[in-house]
Amino acid sequence: MDTESADDVVAPVRRRRLPVVFGAVALVMAGLAGWFAIEARDATAVLTHNTALTDVATTAEVSDQVGKALGTVFSYRYDDPAKSEQAAKEVLTGAALGQYDQLFAQVRNLAVAQKLVVTSTPVVSGVKVLDGDRASLLVFLDQTGVRGDGQRSTGAAQLSVTAERSGGKWRVTALAAA
Repeated sequence: MDTESADDVVAPVRRRRLPVVFGAVALVMAGLAGWFAIEARDATAVLTHNTALTDVATTAEVSDQVGKALGTVFSYRYDDPAKSEQAAKEVLTGAALGQYDQLFAQVRNLAVAQKLVVTSTPVVSGVKVLDGDRASLLVFLDQTGVRGDGQRSTGAAQLSVTAERSGGKWRVTALAAA
């Protein structure tokens, strides 16, 4: 008479599965540990190059200079476009200057026809990355336009900006609407 119970038959199967399950869990944990170590190393590498939070003086300097520069560059008068264009040549370079030239070729004609005066004021700017003489910022501008017929309009601009310091002065090298 065979009196083996069902529990006695299942027990060896469970004992054989247990090491396999523990092995699989250990393998997954080891993989995660390796992945977390790589991510931590990469994050630390970025932080060692980004001094935006630790170099307060330079962060304030780039934020101030770039904010004021963009406020000047994106302010213009229909009767004196040369002022904005000269400011652009002083503070924009490379791709940013090319973008400005394309944009204001269109604006110049509209501004004269509408007798438009636009004032741009930097509201806030934040330095995302500061790495030596290179910086990446997010700049918010308030813009007010007044046409010759007295009609007013207001708007805002949010720009993602890349800047480089040359000769102690920060110049904008790239602009993008953010």
